[in-house]
Amino acid sequence: MKRIFTFLMLLTTVTPFFLKAQEVVKGKLDFLKGTTEMKVVFTYNKLIVGQDGREASYIKRRKAEKEAKEPGSGAAWEESWFADREKHYEPSFNKLFTKYADINLSKDSTPKYVMVVNTRFIEIGYNAGITSHKAAINLDVEIFDQANMKKSICKVMMEDMRGGKGQFATGPRIGDAYAKAGKELGKMISKKTDD
Repeated sequence: MKRIFTFLMLLTTVTPFFLKAQEVVKGKLDFLKGTTEMKVVFTYNKLIVGQDGREASYIKRRKAEKEAKEPGSGAAWEESWFADREKHYEPSFNKLFTKYADINLSKDSTPKYVMVVNTRFIEIGYNAGITSHKAAINLDVEIFDQANMKKSICKVMMEDMRGGKGQFATGPRIGDAYAKAGKELGKMISKKTDD
């Protein structure tokens, strides 16, 4: 038993040194050379939030906390939680991705390629005035040919994209993590397509 515990401790301290913040796990990105526009779709399938586990568990806990402090405020908080996706997360990602990859992202266009950005994990972070902690996200990004949405051309895993240490509001704080992810992915694509 002692050996297993020692192995697990070693694994948790050594593993982070081998993980890359972003890594192409399927295909290559060089096919995007010359691409100026892509459709983007954001999904939140099987989303885990902090230590709460599934997003539904997080929402249930936070709504109950809000209701206990101020009856009727839970529903407003839940609405705001989902609205932050279009208000803060997605625009922040798109803006920095476009800046660094020089590829415009649109929800409604019909270009050749479609990028699906799925959020697997959100750490909301906090700002309590005298102490704060950055938000962080993990994403899977897959690019498809619009003619074949069943099989992706490539897949990039993005781990521990951090941002937003100073903001009191959750939406902008998490939005900064999306901005970081957009920037890093944009730089990666720019480098692969400039070679």
